[in-house]
Amino acid sequence: MNSGSFLIKKDFFGEEKISEIRKTALELEINKSNVHANGKYAGIQWHKIDLDPKTHTFMQDIYDFLGADQSGVCVFYYLSPGAVLHAHRDLTGASSNARIRFHIPIITNDNVFFNVSKKRVVMSADELWALDTSYLHEVKNESNETRVHIVIECNINESVKAKLPQKDIRGKIHDIYFFMILALNLLKSIIINIWKDPKYFMDQMRMLKKFVAWRFLGKKKVE
Repeated sequence: MNSGSFLIKKDFFGEEKISEIRKTALELEINKSNVHANGKYAGIQWHKIDLDPKTHTFMQDIYDFLGADQSGVCVFYYLSPGAVLHAHRDLTGASSNARIRFHIPIITNDNVFFNVSKKRVVMSADELWALDTSYLHEVKNESNETRVHIVIECNINESVKAKLPQKDIRGKIHDIYFFMILALNLLKSIIINIWKDPKYFMDQMRMLKKFVAWRFLGKKKVE
C-alpha cells in the first residue's frame, strides 16, 4: 500500500451514474475558474468548478457514504493536457491536521501520472480514493484530454476515520517530520522572501492568516 493514498471503494457510482456525472462535468467546464487566481501558480492550467451537494446530489452520496461533514473543498478539478502540478505537500488535507482529501476520477487515462511519496498511484474512473496531502504528491497530464476529478476535503471524524487504514508508528513519525518541514519552510519564507520577494511573502502570510482563522477560530474558509 502506497503511503499517503488509499483506495476506499471501486465502482462507487456505477456505470450509468458515472456517465451522467461525466456529462455534467463537461457541461459545467465552460464556467471553470483557476484554482490559483494569483501568485506563482496562477499560470498552471488547473481549474475548478465549485459544487453544492444540495444541487449536485451525487456529492451528497459521497458525504453520506463517508459520514463526513461539509467543511471544505467540494469541486470538480480540471487538469488540462500538458499541465503539471509539481511535487508538494499541503496542510489543509493533512491527516496530522485532522483533515483528509478524497478523489473520484471522472475522466482520466493511462497517460495521467499521479505520484504519491514518489510512487505512481493509478486512480481509475469511479474509484473513491483518500489522499493524505501531507505526503509528497504530484500530477502530470501527458495526455491530450483534460483530466477531471471529483474532490472533497473534510475533517477526520470517527466515521471517516473508520474508512481509513489505522495510523501505525510510521504514520506518527511522518506527522512529526511533516510539522518539522512546515516550520523550516515558514522560517525560510520569512528569511528569504521578506526581502527577495515581499509580495509573495505577503501572499503567504495572508494565506496563513486565513488558514488559522478557518481551522482554529471557526471562521468560514475562503478558497
